Amino acid sequence: MTPVELANVVLCNSEPPFLKHYRRGRFAHSRGVSFTGSVLPGPGFNFAACTRETPTLAEVASMAKAFYDDPADAWGVLVQGDASHPIETELKAHGWTVAEDEPAYVLNDLARFASEQRATVLVIRPLVDEADWASFVQTTCSAYGAPPEFGDMIMPTLAYALDPEMIWLLAEKDGEIVSAGGGYRIGSSAVVCCLATPSEHRGSGIGTAVMRELLHRFAETGSTTAVLRSGPLSRPLYERLGFEYVCQHRTYVAPV
Repeated sequence: MTPVELANVVLCNSEPPFLKHYRRGRFAHSRGVSFTGSVLPGPGFNFAACTRETPTLAEVASMAKAFYDDPADAWGVLVQGDASHPIETELKAHGWTVAEDEPAYVLNDLARFASEQRATVLVIRPLVDEADWASFVQTTCSAYGAPPEFGDMIMPTLAYALDPEMIWLLAEKDGEIVSAGGGYRIGSSAVVCCLATPSEHRGSGIGTAVMRELLHRFAETGSTTAVLRSGPLSRPLYERLGFEYVCQHRTYVAPV
């Protein structure tokens, strides 16, 4: 499997383990399209992934409306951007607009993190109880500027935080929570989906230490590769750790 194929399969065409914890969390394949949905709002969480050979846009939209049972602006169509996929041509021609356009990265040599030296200044540990769960939600909301209720939607229960298919970490310095991070496993791949360091703690290597610890733990569990999508602020960090850009994951929404 090429790195691009790996990113598409793991990030777009596989059911993530967190869906089972969400109200109305659901996943389905149909005619080359992978549908992901949950109670979380918007096309970033509710999308029809068309990264392989798929039907026409009209047929995909018909299937999506039946799957989501929501207005068109509640879901989107995700494609591998600029890959000459016919459905992206249709999306543009019919006035669909880009809601999200994120680079996908792959790390092929995850095993090397299993033997790396761990951080000593920070205490980086997994979540174990409700207090940790609350700290994780508070830290991530602070880092991303999100309201507390959104954090509760993203990680709705302690069972989510303790799910054995996922790893969620807190970083402490001098008794203060300074960062959080985590992800989940899809087959032999680790998916990094959260690295959250509040602005007052950035620029001192904390985020890098959390990422190294997270990759170390995934490598210990047998994961051999890691994949992620990145925002602009985190790209230099991921690239320093060996992640390589492979493609764009672009999500379109229907015209109003």
